[in-house]
Parts: sequence; C-alpha cells; structure tokens
Amino acid sequence: QEYADNIMRIPLVDGGFSPELRDTIKSLWKDEGIQETYSLRDKKFQLNDSAGYFFENIERITADNYVPTIDDVLRTRVRTTGVNSAVFEFDGVHFRIVDVGGQRAERRKWIHCFDSVSAVLFCVNLAEYDLTLREDPSQKRMKESLLLWDEICNSPYFSNTAFILFLNKKDLFEEKIKRTDLQVCFPNYEGGSDFKTAAGFIKKQFLDQNNAPHSIYPHYTCAIDTDLMRVIWDSVRQTLTTQLFQDIF
Repeated sequence: QEYADNIMRIPLVDGGFSPELRDTIKSLWKDEGIQETYSLRDKKFQLNDSAGYFFENIERITADNYVPTIDDVLRTRVRTTGVNSAVFEFDGVHFRIVDVGGQRAERRKWIHCFDSVSAVLFCVNLAEYDLTLREDPSQKRMKESLLLWDEICNSPYFSNTAFILFLNKKDLFEEKIKRTDLQVCFPNYEGGSDFKTAAGFIKKQFLDQNNAPHSIYPHYTCAIDTDLMRVIWDSVRQTLTTQLFQDIF
C-alpha cells in the first residue's frame, strides 16, 4: 500500500519518469503480494495482458534515452472506439482497412462501414474464453464473440463476402489452457488441456455457425510474432486480392 500511495503522490515529469517514480514502480512490482495478485488476474480481475511485460521492462522504458522497440509498440493496447480507417498500398494494390470497436455500445456505428467491402477480418481473442464482458459480467467474452460472428457471418449483406477469421493470442491461450479448462465456457468440451484439441474445438464452433455460401479462411495468430504474422499477411493479402478481382469482374 505504501508503494501504491507513493506512486499516486509522485508527480509526473514532462517527457518521462522521475528516478523516484521509476524505483517505486519497480519495488511495487517486486512485492510478493502484487506478484500473487497478478498470478490470479484471470480469475479475480481483468488486466491488460501486456502489463507484466511493461513492468518487467520499467528500467529500460524509463531511461532518458529510451526509444520504443518493435516489441514495445506491438504490446501497446488502446481500446478501439468508434470507426477508424487506414489506406495503404502493397505491391501496387491499394487496401482500405476499417477498424471498428467490438464493445456492444460501439456496434451501432458499424453499419455504414460495410458497404461494398471485399472481405471481413474478424478477430477473436482465444485467451478470453474464461473472461466476461465489462458491460455484462454474466456473459463470457467468447460466447459474445460467437453471437456477433453469427450475426455478421450470416447477414445477407455479406453473402458473397470473404471472411478471414483471426483466432488471435494463441500463445496466451496455449499457456492458459494448461490451468483453466475450456469447459468454463463450453461445458460440452472434453478435450482436456491439449492446445491443438482445444484450439480446434473453438475454431469448429465458429465455422459451424456459417450458413452462408461465402468462403471462410481461419488463421491461428499471435500479433507479437512478426515472423508468423508476415506469413499470415501474405496469405491474407492473396485472399483479399483474389476477392477484389472477383468483385471487379
């Protein structure tokens, strides 16, 4: 409590952390009580999954000459709200990606974004199967993702649209499935703690929801694994390019 009180008391310094604030954060993170609480984060409370990474690297991050690394950038988290759009060119092909918030309150803002899209990229956090929604503690996040997937995947507006299903954070899922049974979300699951069995079960839940004639391309992903994402992006790019030419001709 003393460390926490000190952190709240110490003013932020323009352009960085003061040595006092840095040392207090380091002491707080090393505290046995904090470490024990952190180990229970899946069961007791919801915490950003990259928090531990930044705590472990507080010395480097608070240095005067600190420059963010690629890993630092990949682990930053900002909740998507509203509608965000980005346009880029790759191999002579222009892509426009529209990112929308997944929270219930954000979904009403989506509809006008879905006019004439070539593909839908749907991201599912595999490691959230035991967590609940912030806005509805009675609903598992994975179940909510399935409901949303069913709604969008089977919408008549997308009957001829390709769907790319990203089953993300497979690295965190592989660790969590060893200590938390998938039955907390799917009572009929009987595959135990085997990663491939559990991941395959979840993928099947999503694929089985599809009643439309369009194609679905599932990928197990880990956004912080740049080598893996490079391979997956090549596959996704080919899918998007193929779909684009189909739309044109």
